[in-house]
Amino acid sequence: MTLVFACLSASAQSYDAPKNYVLKTRADYARYEPDVIKTADWLQQTPWKSQAQKAEEATQFFLKWAKGTPAVTIRLVEAVMNLSDRNPQLGFVYMAAFSKYVLQHKSGFDPNNANIVAVRAVVDKYRAEPAHKPDDDVEHLIELDSKGELNDWVIYTFFMAEN
Repeated sequence: MTLVFACLSASAQSYDAPKNYVLKTRADYARYEPDVIKTADWLQQTPWKSQAQKAEEATQFFLKWAKGTPAVTIRLVEAVMNLSDRNPQLGFVYMAAFSKYVLQHKSGFDPNNANIVAVRAVVDKYRAEPAHKPDDDVEHLIELDSKGELNDWVIYTFFMAEN
């Protein structure tokens, strides 16, 4: 276990958000897709208070990319928004994990799986994050996950939001 944490820490330390990036054309956005995946991993693995400046840079890069990319469309339903009302960083974790899934599954993309992966990333980050504020919505998902019902909740929640 120590080796795993050391590797995660080392990868988290080696991340730097892109600087002087240009996001104007479809090719610009595509060029930064590997950086988006690294950013998603870094946001997932790095404690919120450990590198505040780097976290801000990573979040700003990701948000600018997500706002204009033609490759990913993130649907934020109310139930997912509620997961980040007490811990706003969880919203970025959701969006980044969703985007990472989309980029890694361009052929055969399944929106249910993308939402499941993103919600699971939120639950995992909440569990691992020492600085999180208690949140009943996320705690409820942790309970559902322990019963093996998290995937069903995600599918049902997004289905109901569409109808």
